Amino acid sequence: METDAQSLDPSVEHAIGHAAGTSRERPDRRLVRPCLALIFLSLSLSVAVACKREAVDAGGDDKPAPAAVTCEPAKATMIEDTVEVTGVIAPPPKQGAIVSSPIAGRVGQVAVEEGDHVAAGALLAVIEDPALPAGSLEAKAGVAVAQAAKASAELELGRQQRLVDAGIGARKDLDDARAKAASAAAELDAANARAGLATSQLARRELRAPRGGVVLHLWKRVGESVDGTTATPVAEIADLSILELHAQVATSAMARLADKLPATVRVIGLPATLPASVVRVAPAVDPATLLGGVRLALDPKAEGIAGVKVGSAATARIVIATRPGVVVPETALRRSTVGADEVVVCDGNLARITAVTIGQRGEHDVEIAGGLKPGDRIVVDHVLGIEDGQALTAAGKADKVDRKPGDEDKPRGKTADGKDADGDQKPDGKPGAPRSGP
Repeated sequence: METDAQSLDPSVEHAIGHAAGTSRERPDRRLVRPCLALIFLSLSLSVAVACKREAVDAGGDDKPAPAAVTCEPAKATMIEDTVEVTGVIAPPPKQGAIVSSPIAGRVGQVAVEEGDHVAAGALLAVIEDPALPAGSLEAKAGVAVAQAAKASAELELGRQQRLVDAGIGARKDLDDARAKAASAAAELDAANARAGLATSQLARRELRAPRGGVVLHLWKRVGESVDGTTATPVAEIADLSILELHAQVATSAMARLADKLPATVRVIGLPATLPASVVRVAPAVDPATLLGGVRLALDPKAEGIAGVKVGSAATARIVIATRPGVVVPETALRRSTVGADEVVVCDGNLARITAVTIGQRGEHDVEIAGGLKPGDRIVVDHVLGIEDGQALTAAGKADKVDRKPGDEDKPRGKTADGKDADGDQKPDGKPGAPRSGP
């Protein structure tokens, strides 16, 4: 106790003396420790109150500032139930043809180029085979031999007939002459048939267009070989007055498709969509892939149809049915921390986070299948980062400042004497110098 009392600072002893009622006399050691406890308790309470005030002030600073957003009402509209398919642009099956050589040989001439417009019967290419001209000549020679044999047999038949009529010829010789004449006639017919086949074979080396249209592809050039089968096609021709989208769809989607359903087609690389309609749904599916074919005819009078190229990839949205629904802009959607879809509802000047269920997705709008009603106002821009209950303000208001009437018309330049246009004087008349204090 003595050591504690003697080690007290004089100012502390003075304070303790005042607390004990004796400011000039040395404090009673029995009162020192209780007084110290009271002083420390008072200091602790003061520090706690100050910390609490700082915490309150800090909490007020953490409150998010009002968000500048645009609120629009959810729209009621007719929703289109669609089936989306992907395929390639192609001519109708009846409007195209792949030309192959019926004989084996080498391409000796190509008379067209890709993109040429040709009429039906136009020459496309010529196949060379050295055996074809020789076969034609041989067939013609066989016809000549058969004709000579027939003429000789007919002469012999006439002579034997005269001898029999004169009574000096044998009936058997006449019958033999008749048989030889018939055989010669048949041989001549066979020779003519062989000659015709050889001539036809010689003509088949010329590949001609089976229909009018545009040359889409040339797969063989001069000097390349063909084997006389469809495995080595030479050219493809098609009438491009009508174009179609050929796509493969799943069995579940095929059950909902039917002829004449309306659709829109977007060709990759082209900005606009093209109107179309379903012209044929395949009656069967591929058992290996469980996919079936569907063909959609593009409107030949649609704007931009001239830029569609055969073989281009395209996507079509086939409209199955229409029904009423609610849509919002795609920019109004966001994801929650757990991955759920949600929107920010404008509840007066406060934000209310609302979970929604997504339906059909369009090019710019999204169907809300649940969670919103038509007319509910929602934030359509800057939705990320907005908290539930955060204050909202109209976009653009947060950037405005209070100005006096006519301030917008005041010039902001400088006068000739170095003053601002609003009347303020720059120190030393130098532009850009900082303003002096008041």
